[in-house]
Amino acid sequence: MKETSIPPKALKVLPVLVCRKEQIEDLGKSVEDFKRDFITKVKVLKQISVNDEKDLPLFETYRKNADVILLYKPHLGLGDCVIKIAESDLPIILFHEELQVMGSLDALEYIHPRKNVWVAVDYQSIDFRVKLLGAKKGIENTKILVLNSDYPHWKRWLCRISGGLESIEGKFGIGVEYVNSGDVVKRWENVEERRAEKVAEEWMEDAEKIIEPRENDVRAVARLYLAMKDLLQERGAEAITMAYGDDPLPVPCFAYANLRDEGKPAACEADIISLVSMVISHYLTDKPSFMGNTFIDLNDNALILSHCVAPRKMQGYDKSPAPYVLRSQHWGQFVGSLSAFVRMDAGQEVTVCRLTGDLDSMLVTRGEIIDCRDLEGFCRVTVKIRVDAPIRKFIGKTSGNHHVMVYGDYREELRELNTLFGIATVEVS
Repeated sequence: MKETSIPPKALKVLPVLVCRKEQIEDLGKSVEDFKRDFITKVKVLKQISVNDEKDLPLFETYRKNADVILLYKPHLGLGDCVIKIAESDLPIILFHEELQVMGSLDALEYIHPRKNVWVAVDYQSIDFRVKLLGAKKGIENTKILVLNSDYPHWKRWLCRISGGLESIEGKFGIGVEYVNSGDVVKRWENVEERRAEKVAEEWMEDAEKIIEPRENDVRAVARLYLAMKDLLQERGAEAITMAYGDDPLPVPCFAYANLRDEGKPAACEADIISLVSMVISHYLTDKPSFMGNTFIDLNDNALILSHCVAPRKMQGYDKSPAPYVLRSQHWGQFVGSLSAFVRMDAGQEVTVCRLTGDLDSMLVTRGEIIDCRDLEGFCRVTVKIRVDAPIRKFIGKTSGNHHVMVYGDYREELRELNTLFGIATVEVS
């Protein structure tokens, strides 16, 4: 893992060797092994050694900059030091060496059943735990923008959340900032024309085909996309949603699709529940997600998700984008009506999830895409997913219409991450 690839808000890991001086080993080599084997992008701090309680002040100095402690314990003993280190209340990953657990379990005896302490049996399990803690840190440092928050549409979505926005911040640490419609429209109208033209030209050139949209439709949405990007940057926000209304703004479908591909979760229809689910998925998987209205096919035991906003980088932000066809939004042709058909991969394993409105649980299931089409009477992208669970059982367990889908099987990661946030996982299989 190269230092240049580490995000500025990456999880900071403090390696601590706990052993007596006569037993001291080469922690530096172990830390280099950690860096080499980490898949997750983390910042590994300078390693320190604790040989007796006299070294604890040094630990106190270093731990102030850390998010998690990687406690390397190759020998028995020094329980008092382990206890003092645990009192820092930082998460702790206990490690002996690859496939050796005696030292780690000895340390565990002193601090069990303290929360947020895990024993790692190999570098892979260290990486798994660090990945979860890094996702948690990213989520807790996220700000959401809600555009057109003075519209009644937003209030209708907000009422689906028990406790209002305060419950989101209380549960996840996610901040929310409102932007009124007057500010949004003014910013959209004042986007520099040449900037919008350049984006519109790129979108049209990259498209495999353009069917209904006209150039002025593409430009109108390009201006909205740029207004959203500017707002996100200026307000220090990482995710966005927008209430719709009777105003000059175009539909945001293709703007959302591009923001998602750039690592900015964007939820349709001011759906804050889906947006939080998308934020969780973004930090956990390093991929954009698809959200959609829900239909079923009992004959195929299939869940069908349909919407007009499909990211092109479902395989990952660092992967090549899928091709697309520019279409009008499914409501029909009007000024600023712009969407796209992006074919999802048949045979692709996916995870589908939905948070409940009280934020106390998350429905999770695994499935496989069996079809993806632009169907008459549906939104532009309709994905058919054969799920592991009986579809009647899935519908009986879920809490609403919109569901979020991401490529890959992330059930285990979601279970563990939900536990960190005090959320129950309702896994339907």
